[in-house]
Amino acid sequence: MSLLQFSALEFEKLLLIILRVGGIMTVAPIFGHRNVPKMVKIGLILVLSLILLPTLSNVQVDLPPNLFAMAGVLVKEIAAGLAVGFTSLLLFIAVQFAGNIIGLQMGFGIVNVIDPNSQAQVPLIGQFQFILAMLIFLSLNGHHMLISAISGSFQLIPLGQVTFTNLSADIMVRAIVDTVSLAVKLGAPCIVTLFLLDVSLGIIARTVPQMNIFIVGFPLKISVGLLMLATSMPIVGYVFSKLLQGLSNNVNNLIMAMRPA
Repeated sequence: MSLLQFSALEFEKLLLIILRVGGIMTVAPIFGHRNVPKMVKIGLILVLSLILLPTLSNVQVDLPPNLFAMAGVLVKEIAAGLAVGFTSLLLFIAVQFAGNIIGLQMGFGIVNVIDPNSQAQVPLIGQFQFILAMLIFLSLNGHHMLISAISGSFQLIPLGQVTFTNLSADIMVRAIVDTVSLAVKLGAPCIVTLFLLDVSLGIIARTVPQMNIFIVGFPLKISVGLLMLATSMPIVGYVFSKLLQGLSNNVNNLIMAMRPA
């Protein structure tokens, strides 16, 4: 069917689809990264929306005649997309936060780089962990999971019927709170090792005051930290693959929580 042959109802459906898909793609991992050109994002949003439109041909959309009520429906569609995309991004924020903690313990607190996604200065190790997580995400077809979640959201939440409840708010708050615990779990091998190294250096400083611990400890902490990063990389990859399953469950639970009663 040509675009010129679209009826008013189909244009309404397409508009709602674009708003929800656009909200997800704006902040979702990989797709929402600032390094992706804006025209590519817009093209991807339009292509996905046009692909999804025929699957919703039998869906009836009842938009309110009131302009303000209709604006509320459109805002809800965008907010639902942003909520799903942000929830999927939290795992990567946890990975980057874990890298930030490790970098600070290693003495890389002043070694910052510009994060192209947030346009803020972040520690070098945190950015390395973030890029590594992105590569693992792509290798495990996490982007396919995200696209499946987008398609499934239209099956669970009819167009124009997004509902925000206490349950959806609880799921998002719990996911945000869990970000800190996930960061500690992902960085636990390096964090514990560097902490024990700090304790050991402190004991040496008290027992052998003639030794300049700062000169000895700084390169030692960097060496041990990099060694632990290399050693724990397979473990982090395995844990991250398991966390992706939990991410999929969180996204699906959030979508189900936004269904109309």
